[in-house]
Amino acid sequence: MDRILVTGATGFIGSELVARLSKEYAVTALVRTTSNRHALDPLKDALNAIEVRYANLTDFSAVRRLVKDAAPQYIVHAGAATAVRHSYENPLEFQETNHTATVNLVHAALDLPAFKKFVFASTMEIYGWQDQRSPFSEEVRPHPESPYAVAKLAAEEYLRMAGKAFGLPYLASRACNTYGRKTNAGFVVEYLATTMLRGETVYLGTPEAVRDLMYVDDHVEAYVAAIKSKAAAGVYNFGTGNQVRMMDLAERLRELTGFQGKIVPSFAPDYPWRPVTSPYLSLDARKAKADLGWSPRVSLEDGLRRTVGFWKAQRT
Repeated sequence: MDRILVTGATGFIGSELVARLSKEYAVTALVRTTSNRHALDPLKDALNAIEVRYANLTDFSAVRRLVKDAAPQYIVHAGAATAVRHSYENPLEFQETNHTATVNLVHAALDLPAFKKFVFASTMEIYGWQDQRSPFSEEVRPHPESPYAVAKLAAEEYLRMAGKAFGLPYLASRACNTYGRKTNAGFVVEYLATTMLRGETVYLGTPEAVRDLMYVDDHVEAYVAAIKSKAAAGVYNFGTGNQVRMMDLAERLRELTGFQGKIVPSFAPDYPWRPVTSPYLSLDARKAKADLGWSPRVSLEDGLRRTVGFWKAQRT
């Protein structure tokens, strides 16, 4: 059985991925040393099938020791600081967490004698503000517009260099917005669903913005496909190609939740400052379908129903 090291294992995508991978691989879940005792809660269903280790990814010596000891054939680097709006106020933190940590893992992986692939969680945020209003292919030139996106693109470039200079086998995943969270209602779909279920006023800061939305199960299977594909390398988009206007999303969730309150087309008074928001982000994932055999299976309607159903059940 091949061994896989997963960073970000207690996060939204990471915890779901660890549970899925533990059915086929020997999984080591890497957890930050600063995590509190509740950090493992998202992994409770998989804890008996995995190994948990602790390390600070910005500490190269610690990372190198841990990776050498775990001796994985694969690394899935899903650990990251992801709140884009906070990156403007904390750029160095995002640089260290999203770029420096990746560099450390890359060089730790290069020391492994039987290493097969490094899978990196990048983001569609690297495309930034484009004139194009159709789903972006991997050939679209990135225009990152936040410290978060800049750090992710820098990490991608380091992987590209490591692939060319050192022969590191890697795949960088540029994924669209993913929803279906069960523990954090701070992102758009979950925020809208939970706020509407409580009957409170909804604030929608960018009602005309268009986004590509993917349900978490499809995102997890994208990583599985990336791991299993022997030949595929480089950058891949993982998205649905949906072009969802945020006000349309809110109106559909209004119907699913029975919400009768007010939707205010502006940010909440206490919403963190974000100077730039891309008006359009959607992905063309035909390359992933052709090379990896992956394509999303959960429709937006089905995914929204599942998400609303979960959060509604938490209220009973």
